[in-house]
Amino acid sequence: MIWIVYFLNLAISTLNAWSCGRSWAETKRMGGIAHFMNWCGAIMSASGFTWCLLVLSSKLITMIPKYGLPAHYANAIMALGYLIIIGPVIGTGIAITIQSWAYFWKERSFTNGAVAGWNTFADIYNIYEAARGIPEAFKIVGTLFNPDTLAEEDGIKVYAVKVVIGLVVVSVVGGILTTTWIIRATARGVANEEMDRAREAAGKDFNKNPWGNRRWA
Repeated sequence: MIWIVYFLNLAISTLNAWSCGRSWAETKRMGGIAHFMNWCGAIMSASGFTWCLLVLSSKLITMIPKYGLPAHYANAIMALGYLIIIGPVIGTGIAITIQSWAYFWKERSFTNGAVAGWNTFADIYNIYEAARGIPEAFKIVGTLFNPDTLAEEDGIKVYAVKVVIGLVVVSVVGGILTTTWIIRATARGVANEEMDRAREAAGKDFNKNPWGNRRWA
């Protein structure tokens, strides 16, 4: 089941980043609420990719021969990562939900209502899960950094804490960089498409016409 959720989250995060990239240049020119909502989508995408990287890290940390760590350190990776991304997920989720209801109020249709309803359900579910998960995550992380247990497990505790923190940082940075790369690549593709349409509309092939780039005094 975890891998079904994993690949679903990976697909949704990719789609979110791609959608943001399609309109990034336009909303950046417009500014205001349009670009703010695009930023919300980007944050959601980065959080999703971060979660996927956290899952991989938590699985690999126990599988590495000789250097593998006990399973509860995998839980510590997920707990610390969860505490980092849950705030942005809930915050942007609320903003997206409010915007979807405003759009539905402006243009009432079944599709807009379904989107607003789904966003509301997802946001309520995330808040409900956070109310249950945050205390447990704090408990796991607190145990990880408890100075009274630093010498347990044959002296590997300090090493393990460094590994956990390092993998969480790598996962967060990796999630942000992945989203940034997809948005920029998509925005660049959109810009190239617009340039091609402009060239076609002008009736010139600037790549073949030697006069296309000539500058006159």
